[in-house]
Amino acid sequence: MGKVMINTGRTIIALLLLAATAAFAQPLKIGYVNGSRIENESETTKLAIEQIKKEFAPREQQLQALQKQGMDTKAEFDRDADKLKPADRAAKEKRLVSLSQQFEQMQRSYAEDMEFRQREVRTRLVTEINAVITSIAEAEKFDLILQQAVFASGQIDVTDRVIKEIAKRAGAAAK
Repeated sequence: MGKVMINTGRTIIALLLLAATAAFAQPLKIGYVNGSRIENESETTKLAIEQIKKEFAPREQQLQALQKQGMDTKAEFDRDADKLKPADRAAKEKRLVSLSQQFEQMQRSYAEDMEFRQREVRTRLVTEINAVITSIAEAEKFDLILQQAVFASGQIDVTDRVIKEIAKRAGAAAK
């Protein structure tokens, strides 16, 4: 009876090992997504960049106008500095300092707001892209999809499918 129990135990262990081996023998389905390509080729990304440019264009024009005003005032001051009375010279210098400070403050505010807006849009885009990748992974039964790799074969690159699906969803959302 002891031998039967040992043999039965060995048989069960062998069957469990065989089942585990069979489970691991199924090939994994792995995909790769090139994030740089998505960023460069996706119409959604291009539209988002254009939207931000349009949104900040008036402020950029204000900055350029203020910069031109400062340069013109500086050129006028340099040209007429020798002819100016001390009080007028001091007033012009004060005006130049004021314009410079105003420009720096406006430029800093512009850069901060632009950076914030870009982060906001990038977060939204990443969320949308990840949703597309997840839906492709689930639909095509991928075990793993990587977004960063040192090397990825063209056989596992699903970037084109992701770009097409993003475009399709953007087209549906626009309707």
